[in-house]
Amino acid sequence: MNNTNFAKLVGLWLLVAVLPRAAIAELHDITIDVVSKGAFVIFFLKNYETRDFQCASIRVQATVTDKDERVALRTIMARHITLPAGSLEIRLEAGKEIIGALRNEMNQPRIVGLHKLTYRCEPKPVSVVTDKKVFRDRLKDGSLGPDMVWIPAGSFRMGDVQGSGESDEQPVHEVSVARFAMGKYEVTFAEYDKFAKAMGRKKPSDQGWGRGNRPVINVSWDDASAYAQWLSQQTGQQYRLPTEAEWEYAARAGTTTSRFWGNNPDEACRYANVGDQTAKEKLDWPWLDHNCRDGYVYTAPVGRFKPNDFGLFDMLGNVWEWTCSEYEGKYNGKEKRCLDKNKATNDGLFVLRGGSWSYEAGRARTAYRNHWTRTERGGYDGVRLVRIF
Repeated sequence: MNNTNFAKLVGLWLLVAVLPRAAIAELHDITIDVVSKGAFVIFFLKNYETRDFQCASIRVQATVTDKDERVALRTIMARHITLPAGSLEIRLEAGKEIIGALRNEMNQPRIVGLHKLTYRCEPKPVSVVTDKKVFRDRLKDGSLGPDMVWIPAGSFRMGDVQGSGESDEQPVHEVSVARFAMGKYEVTFAEYDKFAKAMGRKKPSDQGWGRGNRPVINVSWDDASAYAQWLSQQTGQQYRLPTEAEWEYAARAGTTTSRFWGNNPDEACRYANVGDQTAKEKLDWPWLDHNCRDGYVYTAPVGRFKPNDFGLFDMLGNVWEWTCSEYEGKYNGKEKRCLDKNKATNDGLFVLRGGSWSYEAGRARTAYRNHWTRTERGGYDGVRLVRIF
């Protein structure tokens, strides 16, 4: 037959019968018809969704015959098609080049049958801009990802610029970073729990301090990396943990002082949730010797303290933040790179930055470094992601 019209389809694939029940429920409201015109085919596409979709490929198997009754099978394909939201119909012609090539082998070839129509169409990645510096990427279910802040490219002196820090903050060296985006806040329980539920992972304990917009805790380097990978798949963008150099550059926000607000640790409670008198009295921790009060014994909801000049909140204090960089006792270049998770060993050390609610204000310094193995978790460790362009 030379004019075959496939029934309208709802979803990503034609053969619904082979899909698991859960997948059927998640199919998108996209329809595609295909009609043979002998020397080519026409795809008719409709998008009933309120979101734009991107079709990576549309394929149909075509049976071709000629006047000598010879038969050939060919795949006809269209690629990289955008379906605007609410599209009534988009018409695409395809296959002319295939029939043209067969004319060298066959006597007046024409398409007589179409089979196995398949296609891959997913929501087009969307960034929602809330101001000139902040945006949010859209997930596959239409919800929005974390607030991200543009960080300009630049150079800075990395390490113990003041000369009064730890030995592993040396040598001070010049580092250049490309433009990237970083989480405006530390990843919250609300954001991480959505990932854990979607992936069937155990949700981390909040130790009774509260979930919601508090920073997620008790996540390992492996957990944080898995969350970044999931967010990348959901948005079609590249999310990952920051390198140690990216983290310090973003935390400094153009400053050369030991903290983005200056050098005085006693001012920490205006800018960070650190180990203060509130925690000292509640927990009976005598080593918390600074006199300021931030009002929180444990973690604080994100965004409660003043941001740095890049508009990033809680870069110091609240929770330690994993980086993707392997720890070395002296800077040797690893601080500029992400270690491939497939090359990471169980006893290898990864850098965490920023201090936490349980550390004294004196350690809440931009250059201060901590390190744990990839599988360790704690009530003072969290995560903040970057997005790469």
